Amino acid sequence: MAGYFKLVDAHDDGFRVKLTAPDGTLVAVSTFYASKEEAIAGIELIREIAGTGPVVDHSRVASSDQDELFVGLQGTSGRDGGARSDA
Repeated sequence: MAGYFKLVDAHDDGFRVKLTAPDGTLVAVSTFYASKEEAIAGIELIREIAGTGPVVDHSRVASSDQDELFVGLQGTSGRDGGARSDA
């Protein structure tokens, strides 16, 4: 079985999306969505970003073997992940 998206009620009368690994481990929780329609659109955006987005490393500590850590990740090149972001 593949991982899955779980649409859940948020405590403030909206919705959140939980990304869950095949073994049931929680991988990520989305931002708040006011409606199910927004949450579904959020899932589509997450799918697009996860499949095509580069890795941008903004961590404080550089690893001596960091280039090896990123091997196989599309669009990456070392510490800056092949992309710049001010986030």
